[in-house]
Amino acid sequence: MIILKNELIEINEKPAHKFTISHAWEDVGYVSINSKAEIFFEINEAHRGKHYASNALYLLTSHIHENMHEPIIHAIVHKTNEMAIHCLEHNGFQIILKDKDLIYYEHRICETRLDDYFVAPKGEETIYLAGGCFWGMERAFLELKGVTSTKVGYANGHIQNPTYEDVCRLETGFRECIRVTYNPKITSTKTILDAYFICVDPTQSDGQGGDIGEQYLLGIYFKSKDLEEAISNYLSKESLKYPEFHVEFKPLECFYEAEEYHQDYLLKNPNGYCHITRLEMDKIKALNE
Repeated sequence: MIILKNELIEINEKPAHKFTISHAWEDVGYVSINSKAEIFFEINEAHRGKHYASNALYLLTSHIHENMHEPIIHAIVHKTNEMAIHCLEHNGFQIILKDKDLIYYEHRICETRLDDYFVAPKGEETIYLAGGCFWGMERAFLELKGVTSTKVGYANGHIQNPTYEDVCRLETGFRECIRVTYNPKITSTKTILDAYFICVDPTQSDGQGGDIGEQYLLGIYFKSKDLEEAISNYLSKESLKYPEFHVEFKPLECFYEAEEYHQDYLLKNPNGYCHITRLEMDKIKALNE
């Protein structure tokens, strides 16, 4: 059982193990493990909010799964500990129970699946869109009539079976991406791309909004030559509207479907994080008219 705290705490019993968390040769906190296998993160006051506990949890989670061969890790956190909640959810922990004061999480070994054999139903098209956090992107495209299915995942990286934690922390080349399958008789490729550019800021070169990193970079990917031509013609005009244009456009090299808990995330968690505003959602819905 893991109990995670992003604040200095007092452990009632002497820890069985205590490890230093260091950054650039500076000690920024500790990880303590007691005889009950409870793990406490103690981050020094000056270093809170800088992802050190989150990064340490990522390494620890991988170690427990891969080296200790434990398929499930549990965590308990107080509802008021927002930083700890963010830390857990950023590392793929899923809520399994809530009570008056506490939230209970678990982390399971999850495998991502390559969609090499995915084929759109007859008469439909599929486009792959990287537009920042894939939770909000998927939710936005569900507003379009003619979109028959969506799937979130990781596109065009260079390692096999990437996990969410890998994509967030390692230099994998993957971008958070959504696979959008649509009926072009109801929703045209132009409408799909119009919706995409409502969602994104193509002038930002390092991510989208406050989400910074290679996994949040923009990209439009395709499998069919016919779609390539349609997208190319659209982008040649769209790019002229901006002083800078940071949207990658290339064939799809690979797409791994993300872990199940990411699929339809904002439908399952209506109050979850979304970088796309209500105003932008309404603009996308207006494209149906």
